[in-house]
Parts: sequence; structure tokens; C-alpha cells
Amino acid sequence: MATIMTRKGKSVEVVSESELRGPVVQGEYVRAFCHIHGSDHQRSLSIHRRNGWGHCFNAACNAVVLVREWNVPVAARLLGEPGAAGTWPVVTREARLPIAIQPVLLHLPPVVQPWQREELGTLQALYDKAQSSLLVSRRARAYLEERGIAGELAWQCGVAYLAPEVVPGMQRREERTLARRWAARLLFPLISPTGNGYIGRSLWHWQPGMNENAHKRLLDETHGVKRWIKSNPAGWFASPLEQLAHSIVVVEGTFDRLTLMSAGFAANEVVALTGTAMQAEWLPGQVRTVVLALDGDEGGDAASGRLAEQLAAEGFAVKQCRPPQDKWGKDWNERWHRIGYESIWPLRAVCSTLRSA
Repeated sequence: MATIMTRKGKSVEVVSESELRGPVVQGEYVRAFCHIHGSDHQRSLSIHRRNGWGHCFNAACNAVVLVREWNVPVAARLLGEPGAAGTWPVVTREARLPIAIQPVLLHLPPVVQPWQREELGTLQALYDKAQSSLLVSRRARAYLEERGIAGELAWQCGVAYLAPEVVPGMQRREERTLARRWAARLLFPLISPTGNGYIGRSLWHWQPGMNENAHKRLLDETHGVKRWIKSNPAGWFASPLEQLAHSIVVVEGTFDRLTLMSAGFAANEVVALTGTAMQAEWLPGQVRTVVLALDGDEGGDAASGRLAEQLAAEGFAVKQCRPPQDKWGKDWNERWHRIGYESIWPLRAVCSTLRSA
């Protein structure tokens, strides 16, 4: 076990999975007796299996921990291992309790069901045809235009449209069944270290002039169709991870990313989370600065503060720039199609400061 002091003056205990005492898997978390303060009465140490971060709920301890084997890139950065950028010094290195011998708890990738693999394969087979449909579909282009996005820009970013008339022509019934779920949807390609997938935005029964809230009510109340669905694996709507810029802007939605690109940001400068967690271990070594530009609502405020603290603890320079609290909308796309370039001036100002620093 190693105790690391971050630049923010916060202590992180980097531990090995072999040090966990009496671990029990509970969904995405592992609960264990805390070997840091010597607990043997309750499993107060809670650790997320997919990113390795956790903490002790004991008020007298309240330790922040990182399991090395479950988040190798960040652990290497914290421990100052050769080749790891943005490292901190090791303050102490001590074994406070005897190491417990136990089976390895694997940091598992998302479980993909057989039907999900087949669905993803079907979407990949249809993707080229769906990309061509984006440029000729009047409905898809009209929808994008009402959100202030040019069809050509969306196409360049890999956005596609699965036209409903494509599905009946598919040969296998199983493929038709899987594809029908994605019919009449805009498809956005998603990137992740465990594989690439798609997120789809339904345009069923959307008509020009219909706002987002009205369309949502129509789908929910009349047709029972979800506006958004994802494949497995999912991921971020972004450039390939290895191509990301040194400074990136993180937004919530796909249309927010297209908005910033419409305003002049480069494709590799903007990452849309699309409901997938902001996981620092996904970011390649060249990324140094993260600008959190999440939605300007209560949820975005809470998420932005939490992510800023987590990213700073992992060595990234972090700035926050959410949409102003005014009448023009809570996200960048809503503001963009209402007031145009004026909507993103606060974000431009923050990014310009970073570029000139």
C-alpha cells in the first residue's frame, strides 16, 4: 500500500486487490473490511469495480482508495512509475496490516449478451447505408436543421440515419427484429476502450416545428418508444481516444458536441459523454486539461463539481464552464439554435485563456 499526496493536498491510498480483507461483490461495487483503520466489525470500504476508486464510510477514517489492478493507468500516474505523465511523489509506503491472501477480484468489462453482439453486428452491417440515408432523408435533415446543425457536418462526424424502409428488405428475420428497434433513428457512433457502439435518437412521428418536449410526450404517451437507446458496448461520442487534443471540452449530449463543432471547435477537442461516465482512465496520456461544459441545470451543476474534484485528484487541469443561467436554454445546443454564436462566447473565452496560457 502507498499513501499519495495530490497537488490539491488530498491523500489517496493506492492499494493492491490482495490487501482487501473479506471482499464481497455487491453489483458494481466491492465491500470489504477496511485494512487502513483496522476495521473488523463491518465492511466500511466500498470500491467501484470498473474504475477502482472507493472510500471508507467510517467517519474516523474516511480514506480515499484506488485499487491498483483495477485502474492501472491512473495508479501508475499516482505512483510516479516510469513513463506515467502527471505524477505525484509517494509520501509514505507502509503495510499497516498483514496482507490477506484471497482470490483475485477481476476488473470486469461490461457484460455483452449474445443478442447485443448480434444487434451491434447488424448495425455495423447497415452503417454505410444508414450514413448515405442521412444526406437524402428529408426528415433527418429537417430535424438537424431545426437544431442548428448542418447535415454535412453531422455526416462528417459519422452520424447516420436508419431509414424505416431499409428494414423490410433485410433477409433474416432475426436481423429485421433487431434493426426494427433502431429504425427511424439518428445513429451516433460511440467510442470506448472496450469496443465501439452506437446511440440512437428516435425521429418517429417527429414533424418540423415540433419541440423536444412535445416529441418526448408523443413518444411516451402514444407509442411507448424511447427517444434514446444504446448498444452494448456504448461509450463517448468523440474522436478516437488516441487522437484527442491536449485540452478537451466535455459536454453531455451528442447535439452539444455538434454545436461546438458548428461554432468552430475541432472534432478532437470535444467529447460528449452521452450518459456514459466520465472515466479518467479512458483519457490518453496527451490530454492535460479538461473543460467541463455540462448542462446548466441542477444535475449538471452537481455532476460538474464532482467530476472536477475527481479529475483534479488524478492530475488533470480542470476548468468549469456551464451555460449561463438565463432564458436561452440549459444546454449548448438549445442556446445555439436560438441565439447562434453568442451562445458559446463564455466557453470560447475559457478555451482562449487556456490556449494563450
